[in-house]
Amino acid sequence: MLSRAGRVAVLTGALLLALAGGASAYDGKGGGGGPAPAPVTPEAGGGTIAVTVTSSGSTGEGRSFSSSVQATVAPDCWRAPGRTGYEYYEYWKPGGPARQSGTLDAYAAQGLLNPDFEAYATDDTGRWYEPRCRYDIDDDVELDYLLSHRAVFVPEGEPAPPVDVVVDPQQLVEIAQDHIQLPTGTVRWNPSIEGSGATVVNMDTFVWVEGAPATVEVTASVPGVWARVDASVRSMTLEAPNADTATCPDVGTAYSAGMTSSTCSIVFTRSSANQPVKEGQTLRTATLTATTTWAASWVSSQNPEPQPLDLQTVTTTAEIPVAEIQTVVTR
Repeated sequence: MLSRAGRVAVLTGALLLALAGGASAYDGKGGGGGPAPAPVTPEAGGGTIAVTVTSSGSTGEGRSFSSSVQATVAPDCWRAPGRTGYEYYEYWKPGGPARQSGTLDAYAAQGLLNPDFEAYATDDTGRWYEPRCRYDIDDDVELDYLLSHRAVFVPEGEPAPPVDVVVDPQQLVEIAQDHIQLPTGTVRWNPSIEGSGATVVNMDTFVWVEGAPATVEVTASVPGVWARVDASVRSMTLEAPNADTATCPDVGTAYSAGMTSSTCSIVFTRSSANQPVKEGQTLRTATLTATTTWAASWVSSQNPEPQPLDLQTVTTTAEIPVAEIQTVVTR
């Protein structure tokens, strides 16, 4: 006598073999043998399905922003239109092609065929909507879906069953990452001498990136499953010729009259007089490079525990004239 584990193994093998028999006509497992099923369509749950991607966040100045776009994803499993009632019956009926295989005959003997399939033996227009899964998904995920989503017969002219898909949250994470919009913003600085915009040697030059996001969250969702990526600025690094590299905890603080300190500043030790006049500029300038480093993590409807993602960086530059003057400069 077979043990329970042995019986499950036999059932699993027969089920997967039976459902993989006619897979050559479409990109998915499932469906039994016989004539090729109708093509899988997004409307039927196969192929690709729509993903809603929403983004929100705030800039360094505290301004909020949001957006929503549509993307697509290939589901792991779905329901799709398969054979007509006639085609299915002809394949599985006693003496039919499936019964020539000992494994498929044993599968049929377990009562696992589509329910009441004999009742639709002459219907050559209605179709069975059957579970399908991609070839590369985990076998346990596939088996669970196939066992919990039995085939449904839909007569011609009647609506298809509700789309019921399985999507791996990791796929949604990747979509969310692809849709994170991190605009570079505009580098500003102070002092900024009227007329030239020059800063001054040996004085703290306050730097901030106007309009740059400081935090952002992006959620990618399909019915029943979602994943969200949360990201925030960890630091910003300032680099320029004739200046020591500076590291800031944020994207800087916008200057206001009377301000005497800033979260982000850099000190130039020489003027930019030895720098070339770069394309698009009329003055000799130092190229300031501001690189923001972002920390990110993700959660999903299936796992609320934040999972870390790789750090990302965003770089922007500005051309800053640097003046060397002897008079006292006030902000």
